[in-house]
Amino acid sequence: MNLIDEIINKLSPEEKAQLVCGSSFFGMAGVPSLNINGLRLLDGGTGMNYEQIIGDICNKLRASIEEGAGIEAFDFEEEKHVTDWYFDTDRLTEREKGLRALVQRELDVRFKHNTKLSRNAVYEVTNTCNKEGDMMSPACFPTGMMLGATWNPDVIYSVGQALGREARAHGIHLLLGTPNINIHRDPLNGRLFEGFSEDPRLVMELAPYLVMGVQDEGVAANVKHFAANNQETNRQGIDEIISERALYEIYLPGFKACVEKGKAATVMAAYNKINGTACTENEWLLKDTLRDKWGFEGVVISDWGAVYNQIPALKAGNDVNMPGPVDYKPIVDAIADGSLLEETLDDSVRRVLKLIFDYGMPDRYEDTCRYIMDMSAKAAYNAAIEGIVMLKNERGIFPLINGGIDSSNSDSVFADAIASNDNTKVILCGSGATSLYDCGTGSAGITTDKTSDIYSSLLAQGVNVACNLFDESEWMNGSTYLCVARVAGMEGNDRADMNLSRDDIEVLDRLVRIKRNNPAVKLGLILNVSGPCDISKWNDDLDGIFCIFLPGMEGGNAMADILTGRINPSGKLPLTFPRRYEDTPSCINFPGDGRRVCYGEGIYVGYRYYDKKQIEPLYPFGHGLSYSTFEISNIRCNKDISQMAVVSDRGDILNIGIPVFSDEIKIYADIKNLGPASHGEGREVVQLYVSDVSSRISKPVKELKAFKKVRLNPGEAKTVEFALKKSDFESYDEDAKEWTAEEGVYEILIGTSSRQLVGSIKVYLDTKSIYSFGINTSIKRIYENRIARTHLYNLFDRLGLDRGRIERKYEYESSHTFDSLMRDVYGGDYAISEALLEFLDRIAAIKIL
Repeated sequence: MNLIDEIINKLSPEEKAQLVCGSSFFGMAGVPSLNINGLRLLDGGTGMNYEQIIGDICNKLRASIEEGAGIEAFDFEEEKHVTDWYFDTDRLTEREKGLRALVQRELDVRFKHNTKLSRNAVYEVTNTCNKEGDMMSPACFPTGMMLGATWNPDVIYSVGQALGREARAHGIHLLLGTPNINIHRDPLNGRLFEGFSEDPRLVMELAPYLVMGVQDEGVAANVKHFAANNQETNRQGIDEIISERALYEIYLPGFKACVEKGKAATVMAAYNKINGTACTENEWLLKDTLRDKWGFEGVVISDWGAVYNQIPALKAGNDVNMPGPVDYKPIVDAIADGSLLEETLDDSVRRVLKLIFDYGMPDRYEDTCRYIMDMSAKAAYNAAIEGIVMLKNERGIFPLINGGIDSSNSDSVFADAIASNDNTKVILCGSGATSLYDCGTGSAGITTDKTSDIYSSLLAQGVNVACNLFDESEWMNGSTYLCVARVAGMEGNDRADMNLSRDDIEVLDRLVRIKRNNPAVKLGLILNVSGPCDISKWNDDLDGIFCIFLPGMEGGNAMADILTGRINPSGKLPLTFPRRYEDTPSCINFPGDGRRVCYGEGIYVGYRYYDKKQIEPLYPFGHGLSYSTFEISNIRCNKDISQMAVVSDRGDILNIGIPVFSDEIKIYADIKNLGPASHGEGREVVQLYVSDVSSRISKPVKELKAFKKVRLNPGEAKTVEFALKKSDFESYDEDAKEWTAEEGVYEILIGTSSRQLVGSIKVYLDTKSIYSFGINTSIKRIYENRIARTHLYNLFDRLGLDRGRIERKYEYESSHTFDSLMRDVYGGDYAISEALLEFLDRIAAIKIL
C-alpha cells in the first residue's frame, strides 16, 4: 500500500469530503490533523492577479479580526481602494495605508520564504522599491491571443516559466488558466483575447508549452475552460448544442494536447452545458474522454460556481468544487445513505492528495526577486515582439525611417536613412496614444506598476513624435499620423459589436480627411484590441496597420522597437479578421436564444468557413507581414513518384504519377530571406495545409497541419522539414464513431497565410478505411461509379439475380448499403459465395481518387 492510500485509510468521511470542497475563495483544503496543508490557487495566464491575492489575504484578516487579533476593522470599499491603488499609495487614506501594510506583511513573509533573499536585502541590492520600500510588483504578460500570434512554442514556454517563477515567489501552488485555450468561435466573445486561436492545430502546437513552462518551475498548471466555453452571455449554464464531430475536431484537440503532451496537472471544468449536460456533471467529457481516452490522471477543478449539483459532479469526475468555503456535509450524507460510493470519493481524494504532494511543498528558490522580475520582463518583451502583427505596409510608412528618428540618439539599423527628409514628423493620436490596454479585465486582469506606452518608448528612441496634433500646419505635409485605437476585453460580458470606440472612429475619420487634403501625409493604425474590429471603412486609406492585441507590460516598448526598425515584425494572425461581423460563421448563432445556443456552423470555424463559403476576409488567418521579403521554393517529399490508376467518384480512370505513402510522409520546402540587407534578420512562418482532393464526407477546403517559424539573415536560406502522419489526414465520422483517414489524393499546400499559398505537392495516401469500397458501401456510391456498378451487375448476373433490384434500390433507398441490398434480395442472411468474394475483392481494389 502506498503512502496516499495509507492516508486515505486514516481519514474520516468528513475529512475526505473537505478535501474535495474549496476551503476559501482561492484555497483548497488540506488535512490539519495530519499536518497536510491545502494549496493556494490564483489566476492566471497573464500574471499574478493581485485583486485575488489581496482579496484572499483580506478574508484571512477579517477572520483574525473576528478572533480578536487586535487588527482594526476595514470595509469592502477600503479593500477595493487598496486593490486598485496598491502601487499608487498616494491615493490611499491613512486607514487604507494601514490595511495595505498588513497585506504587504503577508506578502513579505511569502517572498522571504520562497526566494533566496529577504525582502529588505532584495530591495537594498536592486533598488526596485518605491518610496515606501515595497514588494516586487507582478509582471503583465501578453494575453493568449497574442501568444497565439507568435506561432512560436519556445516563446510561449519562456512565458510559462516566468509565470511559474512569479507564482512560486508569491507562494502560489496552482496557477489557474495556464492556459485558457477555448477556440475563437465568435469575435464578440468577451474573453476571446484569453484564447490562443480559431484553429485547433495552432492551439495543439503552442498551448502545451505554457503548461510545461509553468510546471517545470514547480507550479501546477491549469487548463481551462473544459470545454467549449465560448461566450460570456448566460455563461453559467448556457446549453451549447454542438455536434460530436465539431467537439472532436475543433473544440477538444487543444485540451487533449495539453493533457497528453503537456502533462497538465489540473483541468478546469467549465460553466456551460454541452448538449444538455453541465460540464461539471458530464461523464462523457470528464471520464470517457478526459480520463479513459486521453489518460488524464490529474485533478479536475470546477470553475468558480460551476458545480450546480454537488453529488452528480463528484460522480462524473469533477474532483474539487470551487470556490470555498463549500459545505461538505451533503457529501458525508450521500456516503451515509449510499447515493455516493465512498470509493468514488476516495478516487477524487487520491488525486487531490497527489496534487498536494507534487506541488504543495516546493523547495525555496535560489533566485532573487530581481532575477525573477528580470526574466519576466524578458519573456514578456519577447512574446510581444514575436506576436505583433503587421497587417499592411504601403508607401513606405513602416519602419519610420524618413526623418522619424533622431540619428544622434538612435542605434537603429535604419538611422542612415534619416537625413533624407528632416521635416517628417510622427503624430500619435487615438485613445491609446499614451496609454495601452496591456490586458483584459476579470480573471486575466493584472494590477501592477509595470507598463509601457508607444509614445514614451518612441521618445526614448529619439523619434520626433508628438501627440494629438491635427491643425498645426508645420505638422501637416510630410507627416506620419499613427492612430492607436483601443478596444477592451472583459470577463462577464460579450462585446456588443466589432466597432472601434466612438472617439477612435472620430479620429480616424479626421485623419482620412487630412490625408485627402494633404497627399504627402501617411496614415497608420495600431490596433490595441481584444479581437477583430471593423476597420473596413478606413482600410483603403490607411498606409499601414499593426495589430498588437493586448500586449502585456512590454507592448509599448516592443511596438516602438518594431516601428523604428530595431526589430523585424514576425507575428501572424491566429484568427481571421472579417470585413464585417455578418460574414462570420456564427453571426446568426451567437450568443443564442435565451439559455441555449446552437453551434450551427459545425466544424466550419474561422478560415474553414471563409474558404468553404468563398468569402474574402479583410485579413486572413495566418497573415502577417515582415520588413524582409522571403521566397519559398522547391516543395518536395521523401517518397518517389509511383505510376497508378485512380478512379473518380463517377468511375473515370485517371493514370497519374504521384508519391504514395501509407503511414508517414515528410515534406520539405526551401525558404530564403531576400532582404534587403538593411532590414537585418527576419522571421517567417512556413505554414502547411492539407486539402482532400475528393472526400466522402464534408471537409474544409484546407486545414492547417504543421508550421515552423524560421529565423534567417539576409541572403540566408534553410530547408524546412515537416513530418506528417496518417493521423494528420483523419476526420471524425459521427456515424461510425471513429477517426478515419480516407484513401486518395491529398494536396499539400505551403504558404505564409491561409490565403497566401505559394506552392503545393500532391500525394496519395494508400490505406483502407470505412470509406473504401466494401460490403458496407452505399448503393448510391456503387451505382454512381461506373466501374463499381459494372462489377455489381456482373455479380447479379453470375448469381442469377434480377438487375432491377439494383435499380429499385438506387431509386428509393440509395443510402442503404450493399449488405442491405443482398439481405433484401435473399430475405435475410445470404451465403458468402465465390462470386460474392470476387466482387468484394474487385471493388476493394479500386484506387479512389
